[in-house]
Amino acid sequence: MIWRIGELGWRLLPGGLVSLAFAILLNVGVLQPLEQIAYTTLFWARGERPWDSRLVMVAIDDASIRRLGRFPWSRQRYVELLNVLTEADPSLVVFNLIWSEPSPDDPALAKAIIRSGRVVLAQGLDNTGLPLLPVPGLQASAIASGHILKQQDTDGLTRKIDLYHHGEPSLGFSVIRAYTLVQASVPLPRLNRPLWLNWMGQAQTLPRYSFIDVIEGKVPTQSLKDKIVLVGVTAAGIDPLPTPYDRNPPASGVYLQATVINNLLQQNSLHPPALAWFILILLIGGPGLSLLLSYQREERQVLIWVAFCVGWCFLAFSLFLATYWLPLAFPLCLMTTTAGATFVSTRLRIGALLRQQVQQLWQLYRQDLVVPSLNSGLSARPLPQPTSSVQSAAQLAALADQLGRSQATQAAIARSLSIGLVAADWDGLVWFANPVASDWLSVQVGDDLMTCLVPLWLTEEEWQTDFQTLRWQGSVPPHELQQGDRWYALKLEPLNYGSSQSWATPSPPLDGLLMVLEDITTQKQAEAALERQVNELQRVAQLKDDFLSTVSHELRSPMANMKMAIELLKIARSSEASQRYLTILETECSRKIELIDDLLDLQRLEVGAQAAHFSEIDLESWLPPIFAPFYERTENQQQTLWVELSTPLPPLVSDRASLERVVVELLNNACKYTPSGETIQVTVRTCPATPETGQATDGQRLPLPPAESSLPSTSPDLPAPVQSLLQFSITNTGTEIPEEELPRIFEKFYRIPNADPWRRGGTGLGLALVKKLVESLGGTIQVSSGSGQTCFTVYLPLER
Repeated sequence: MIWRIGELGWRLLPGGLVSLAFAILLNVGVLQPLEQIAYTTLFWARGERPWDSRLVMVAIDDASIRRLGRFPWSRQRYVELLNVLTEADPSLVVFNLIWSEPSPDDPALAKAIIRSGRVVLAQGLDNTGLPLLPVPGLQASAIASGHILKQQDTDGLTRKIDLYHHGEPSLGFSVIRAYTLVQASVPLPRLNRPLWLNWMGQAQTLPRYSFIDVIEGKVPTQSLKDKIVLVGVTAAGIDPLPTPYDRNPPASGVYLQATVINNLLQQNSLHPPALAWFILILLIGGPGLSLLLSYQREERQVLIWVAFCVGWCFLAFSLFLATYWLPLAFPLCLMTTTAGATFVSTRLRIGALLRQQVQQLWQLYRQDLVVPSLNSGLSARPLPQPTSSVQSAAQLAALADQLGRSQATQAAIARSLSIGLVAADWDGLVWFANPVASDWLSVQVGDDLMTCLVPLWLTEEEWQTDFQTLRWQGSVPPHELQQGDRWYALKLEPLNYGSSQSWATPSPPLDGLLMVLEDITTQKQAEAALERQVNELQRVAQLKDDFLSTVSHELRSPMANMKMAIELLKIARSSEASQRYLTILETECSRKIELIDDLLDLQRLEVGAQAAHFSEIDLESWLPPIFAPFYERTENQQQTLWVELSTPLPPLVSDRASLERVVVELLNNACKYTPSGETIQVTVRTCPATPETGQATDGQRLPLPPAESSLPSTSPDLPAPVQSLLQFSITNTGTEIPEEELPRIFEKFYRIPNADPWRRGGTGLGLALVKKLVESLGGTIQVSSGSGQTCFTVYLPLER
């Protein structure tokens, strides 16, 4: 905790010192010239703004002086002006002229002022600071008066005025107060604060009329009606006043009063920054920026400094558009100086840290150093302890040489490995990758490890979880990942190379991570093969269990029945009873013989020991006798049997016994599992050989054939196009095979769970035997189930 506080203090120190220095500079006004330049720059960047339409000027310009003679004029000229203005009926007439000396024309001017009734006069100060008031007669005739003092800064610009000076209001404030009385109410500002001027634009943009034009009647009276008419001197050389828009040549003093009146009318004077702004700037631009920059690399430091400066300029300009004036030069200088001080401080700390690291590395590796010797070329003699910067550099060079050789050796070993190795720091920056890793991950030194792994190898959530687990626990379980047909094991290992801690530290923190990527395809293939073998052994064991269970059940039941029949036969008292018991014995013997025959036939088919006897079969005459017993059986079981033979059927070359076994077994199966009231449909036709009909499909859900239960038992008129396969289909309705059971129905001894609600039993060998027989005949069998029906389809070649 103490170390963290000390580290934070070092990061805040440069900015804190800079802020303290700038606070002193602000107090003594050193930065004022720069801020004055920034003030003017903001006005030029903002551009000009329109003047209030209620304000016009009557200018005593150069043209008027040439026509009327040398200035100052006789007050009779202003009597003439007031006579014209009185007829125009303005809101106010404001004279930015000081009449402090008496004149013979004062009575006439006083009468004109009284006749107008809306005149405001100016007053000023002499060189000794005493007030220069209008002569008493004129001041008594006017409705108000105000001072026209300027408060120029060191650059000559006037940025603010006091609304009251020694108890006297300013001329602009007196004008607005009088305007409120005679025309319309205007909110008045606080009197205890100066008014900061918001300059509108260049002087010539203010609507104005020449003095001589007004008194000669060349100006329409409508242009002056209901206006605040400001009368003042604009002639060159008289009362010059620099403004942000008029520096060379300057404007005249009357524009100061015009600006004040305009600001008060539009309520758009500037709002200067409060003291809290300066404190905030000192904190953010000093310690705050220093703390932020100290955590960044050099290029990011530059970007952050530029972003702060540009952002502050944008903020200052945006607020200036809204009449809020923030300092510009002071924050920019503060942030620039803070950035420079932080950079220098960081460089100094890095230099000190590097020296410390050299000493730590020297303590760690100096006993193993092999350095050049004058006589023998190489020697294990360690260098002496440094007493100068040259010897420190020699130490570092020797360490670099030794570590370089070690690094080269380790890199050569890593390149020769068949596994991928990637080393990165905690920011994910890769600083080592062997060729195998570069090939598999497309990663190079300097890349970001996360972008190389996410999302092709790991999800972002997996990466973040492993990263945090590795950092805080130091152990992460490996990932087994599949990329195409290859399998890889990816593991992250903690990496500590000891360069950031003292050699005496017992458990230094981790410095980075090492990613190990290994191709485990061969291992996975071996595991898969072993798993397949285990599954096959389990399947064989299950088949054995099924075989024993089935055979024991199928043998025990007949034997029990036979034993019971023999006992009953011994005590039979009539020939009818004896015959019934003999029939039971015969039936159970047949069941046992049938089971043994199925087992023997299936075994012979599997080993290929049963020879097929192929001959030509006339299907139209051969099939009906096979179907005949099933008509009676289905009728007894309340089922419906439909047989459709597509005639003429071509002769079939096949094994009669095997084909009959297939047909009978499928029909027996259909009769056994078809509920009462349902239909069994048999279809025999020819079809073209296609990839679908030419390949066996064990337990695949296929499209069902169209229901044809309404067709007659034979269809002699159906055409027989050129075909190459015989299609034999048996479809029974009212029952379905679950989709998950379809792949296993042709397995030996397999019976679908809960699929025999009628308890008709069976060995589970029928469909397995049918499949083997069909394959021995060169055909294929397919099954499809759904929509309340199940269909078995056999495809056989017509010729061998």
